[in-house]
Amino acid sequence: MIPVRLRLEGFLSYRQPQEVDFTAFDLACISGHNGAGKSSLLDALTWALFGKARAEYDAVINDQSDRAEVVLDFEYEEHLYRVQRARVRGKTTLLEFFVRGSDGTWKPLTESKLKDTEARIQHLLRMDYEAFINASFFLQGKADQFTIKNPSERKQILMSILGLEVWETYKETAKNQRKMAEQEQALIDGQIQEIERELAEENERNATLAALEAQLAQAEALRRAREDVLASAQKVAAALAEQRRLVETLQAQWQKAQQALESHLATLAERRAQHAAAQNLLAQATEIEAAYAEWQAARRDLETWETLAARFHDLEAQRQALRQEIAVEQTRLESEYHTLQQQEREIHLLQAALPTWEANRAQRRQQLEALEARLATRETLQRQKEACAQEKTELETENKLLTVQMNEIKARIENLQVVSGAICPLCGQPLPPAERQRLIQELQQEGKALGDRFRANKSRIQALSDEMRALEIQIRELEDVERRVKNLTTQVAQEEERLDLARRQIQDWQTSTAPRLAEIAALLQEGRFALTARAALTALDAQCRELGYDPQGHEAARLREQTLRASEEALRNLEKARAEVASLEREIAHLEEQREEREREVAALEAQYHDAAARYQRDAAELPDLEALEREVRDLKLRENQLRDEVGAARQKVQVLPQLKKRRAELTAKRDETQRLITRLKTLEKAFSKDGVPALLIEQALPEIETQANQLLDRLSNGMMSVAFETRREYKSKEGEKETLDIIIRDGAGIRPYEMFSGGEAFRINFAIRLALARVLALRAGARLQTLVIDEGFGSQDQEGRQRLIEALSLVRQDFAKILVITHLDELKDQFPARLEIEKTPQGSQIRLWTA
Repeated sequence: MIPVRLRLEGFLSYRQPQEVDFTAFDLACISGHNGAGKSSLLDALTWALFGKARAEYDAVINDQSDRAEVVLDFEYEEHLYRVQRARVRGKTTLLEFFVRGSDGTWKPLTESKLKDTEARIQHLLRMDYEAFINASFFLQGKADQFTIKNPSERKQILMSILGLEVWETYKETAKNQRKMAEQEQALIDGQIQEIERELAEENERNATLAALEAQLAQAEALRRAREDVLASAQKVAAALAEQRRLVETLQAQWQKAQQALESHLATLAERRAQHAAAQNLLAQATEIEAAYAEWQAARRDLETWETLAARFHDLEAQRQALRQEIAVEQTRLESEYHTLQQQEREIHLLQAALPTWEANRAQRRQQLEALEARLATRETLQRQKEACAQEKTELETENKLLTVQMNEIKARIENLQVVSGAICPLCGQPLPPAERQRLIQELQQEGKALGDRFRANKSRIQALSDEMRALEIQIRELEDVERRVKNLTTQVAQEEERLDLARRQIQDWQTSTAPRLAEIAALLQEGRFALTARAALTALDAQCRELGYDPQGHEAARLREQTLRASEEALRNLEKARAEVASLEREIAHLEEQREEREREVAALEAQYHDAAARYQRDAAELPDLEALEREVRDLKLRENQLRDEVGAARQKVQVLPQLKKRRAELTAKRDETQRLITRLKTLEKAFSKDGVPALLIEQALPEIETQANQLLDRLSNGMMSVAFETRREYKSKEGEKETLDIIIRDGAGIRPYEMFSGGEAFRINFAIRLALARVLALRAGARLQTLVIDEGFGSQDQEGRQRLIEALSLVRQDFAKILVITHLDELKDQFPARLEIEKTPQGSQIRLWTA
């Protein structure tokens, strides 16, 4: 992977858009003051490719931005790719992936999901974030990322770097195929067991079929016999059905004739009642005609009153509209008056509260000034804390060295005390007893001096820790002070705004609103409003008095007319009775003649019905229970069909047995073949695992990595240090060996643990191992990394160590297309042909490229 161009905006310390063109240099240093954004530039690379940096989620967004975006163009295996990653504050991350086509256009490689796109990028690079930073990306504070890992994690990183992850894919493929074969085998076993259970029932199935066939023959014979009995009974029932229909027909005719007679008698009674009512009305003819004449006079009087009422209601509607207009104006004035009164009360309250508000504002300003003065001490406390931390770190480092020296002196004293000859066990020269005693005393004094110095340092470390805790408490307390300052600043601003607003409201009231209140009070008290409507209402009142309309007289005329209105209906009934009396008398005579004929017809039909019903009852008593016979035949058919189904099922079970025997043989052969496949897949799965072929490939690669690391480490340590890798370690029980990946470090003092080396020595070891990994990767066929990045590794070296690291970079320069080194040391800047200068400004970090 070779970076070509990097664009970033709103990312960590880079607020404004910045761009780096990597094609302008091959070897460059990135320089700038602490906190300027040097490491953030490398964070942009890893965040774009893998979505990982020292900060996560919204923390990668600049404090003064709402969105972070990084666009990285890089070459890989002669193709140009582009990764564009962005995150909006409070939302999910967006990721786009492109490849540049032969026509110069960017073609999308983005998947439907973010994780799938990240997986595609990792598949292209053939490594994840951990492998990337362990191969040739020395992040700040993570130079020992590979060295401090446990053996299992080191092997995993090596597998990724060496491209051995494909064997994990092979293993998973074999594992999945093995599981599928095992599932198929379990399915075959279940099928064979089911077939065995069915074949064990062969004798039972034959016996069951014979018994069911005999039962079916008996059921068929019984069913045919009962069907013959049912057919005879059904013929008798058909003849009875004809008799029943005749009885029902005669009964219907009799009932119809009876209903016709009853209807005729009802009509006769109705006509007689109508005739009597008509005769009664004719007797009241004089009274009815007089009442009708009186009603006509009442109607004429009511019409006169209705005309006066219409005119009166029209005038009253006009008067009501004028009254409404006057009331609306009065309501408006009263509402405005009450509103102004409420404002007057609020103004009085504001005038009373102003002194208290002004006093509160002055008090908070005093509190704010006191807190700001206290907050100004935070920077001093922070510098004191940093000084204590620096001194503590130096003392702890010195104590580690003192511990090593004291242990060496102790070992030398023990060797001198147990010696029995006159030869020095340290240098091999002759050693008299007095000289030996003198050496022991000198070593003891030297050890005591070192111990006193160690204890003094330890006491000072404890004192510094206590002082740092006290300073930390004071700094944390100032954080609360800072929050209080912000709150008081807001409160003072709010109170000043409230005071200004109150003063403006009082001024507005005194100049414009108070005079309006006095004016409205005078209008309401004197009634000087809606004057036009009041004059029109007076004129309409005079017209109503001149009209002379009396509502009570109108109502009395209406009641009298309603009371006499029934006379009209009585007169119509009288005239109708005069016209109908003669025709009613003729109809009554005709109905009397028809009544006798209908009575004779009903008697004859009744006698015929009773004779037919008696005959039907006698014949029906001799008929068998037809429903019972039908139910019996139906049950016999159901039983016969059930037996026929059971015979068919039993016959099917017997006929399928030869096929099952053939199927059992086929499944047994298939199961044996599947078992052989499972055995082969298990062997492949074990060979593809990390302890199989990948472990052999790692053991083949480790000598090359060890050789490369020792070449660099020899140059960096002037031949004093070397490293070795052990892939097997004996168990504690001394029984056998286990797979491992241990790092063995030797120097002039022998083999020492990694933790016992100083910061500069540890960085040289890490640098040599990590650089060896990168060189081996770059030299192997199908290399995937051509970029080397070192973040802040030179600060822990002395002048000679820095020079050796520069020389080591020169040795590997030809193996990498791009080498970037981050440093804040001014004396190293001029040793690089190009320099990316990072400067922190109020607009965010800025990047400038300097070339020789």
